[in-house]
Amino acid sequence: MPSQDLTDALGRNLRFLSIQKALVTVYFHIPVVVLFWQDLGLSMLEIMLLQSIFSIAMVLLEFPSGIFADMFGRKLALMLAALFNLIGIVLYCFAEGFYSLLAAELFIAGFIAMQSGADSAFLFDWLKADARQDEFPRIFGNLIFYSTLVGGIAQIIGGFIASVELRLTIYACVPFVFIAFIAATQLDEPPNHRNLKNDSKVLTRNISGQLNSVYFSIRHDAVLLWILIYAGIIFSFNLAGLWLYQPYFEVAGIDIIYFGIVFASFQVVSAYAGKYYYVVKSRFKTSTLLLALILLTCGASILLGYFVFLFSFVFIFLHQVVRGFYKISFNDIVNQRVDSNIRASVLSVQSLGGRLLGALLMPVLGWYADIYTVEATFVLIGCTGLTCGVPVWLVLHKKLGSEAKASAF
Repeated sequence: MPSQDLTDALGRNLRFLSIQKALVTVYFHIPVVVLFWQDLGLSMLEIMLLQSIFSIAMVLLEFPSGIFADMFGRKLALMLAALFNLIGIVLYCFAEGFYSLLAAELFIAGFIAMQSGADSAFLFDWLKADARQDEFPRIFGNLIFYSTLVGGIAQIIGGFIASVELRLTIYACVPFVFIAFIAATQLDEPPNHRNLKNDSKVLTRNISGQLNSVYFSIRHDAVLLWILIYAGIIFSFNLAGLWLYQPYFEVAGIDIIYFGIVFASFQVVSAYAGKYYYVVKSRFKTSTLLLALILLTCGASILLGYFVFLFSFVFIFLHQVVRGFYKISFNDIVNQRVDSNIRASVLSVQSLGGRLLGALLMPVLGWYADIYTVEATFVLIGCTGLTCGVPVWLVLHKKLGSEAKASAF
């Protein structure tokens, strides 16, 4: 029976994690960042190349960061994540071209790599210590809901700031990401991770065993392997259109002052989708929900390509539903199937696959958008995503069905 002290500690850490997660991505510049890049002279090919390098950096950092969180602690990983984010935003304040933007993006890649998996593993371990791990989908969904809502408010404000000066949107981020770093320093390591010896000798001695444990876990769990592949496809094709939204808005005739409001509406849809995912989960089979993710992702992209009008951005709401479901659904599946000592590592593998596929896709999409149109590029994204995703879902559906039949006996 968990003690009252443990329950109180969980509440305290949940509060600081909420602050860290809500403020670490208060990005006023997101609704206009592509316009900012174009204002600095970048073509769509260069923009997609920038994001491709960013994704490659994520691929290189994602798994090591998960191992770091498992071996050196969730708190340290979240502290470093917030620090890297702060440095990246400060560098963005002074960026003038491709290479200075790249430097800022690499620090932000370090932030996302460290944050990815560590936040959900941190929360799940604290909940498990208090015998409340079954509440993870609801609590993590609420955490994402409120952080997304805060981000949406920032983006509304960002659109108005951008109408004055694009770079001001980046200056405005600095105090918020600084507070997020301070909040991360106030976290306590989950009880099952407090006795870690965080020195280089421990890392050298144990990293091979950690890699072997992750490999063994994935190799001997066919469902987990296909879940990770499918998650990568969903992530990459849902993200692929992100950097095309702003040029698409211009084609659709939306004034820049409204970009923030439109992006904020995306945040609201994503937030509510995440918040109520646990309700949807209780009413549908896992395989049905997983199929919906690829159909919504690719269907929305195809609709964006074929129907262009002032309010056609509403099709992007389908992308945001997927975004809201994505992390909670896949993380919940992975968390239930792997042990705590490799949980963050396996979650990092999940993100790694999506980043790698995205890195391959984005330069091609940027080139295609420069040669043809943004609308045609969305159609390409949708058709390619269906071609990749549906066959993988069919395999996963079959394996989930076999597993369900086996558990019934």
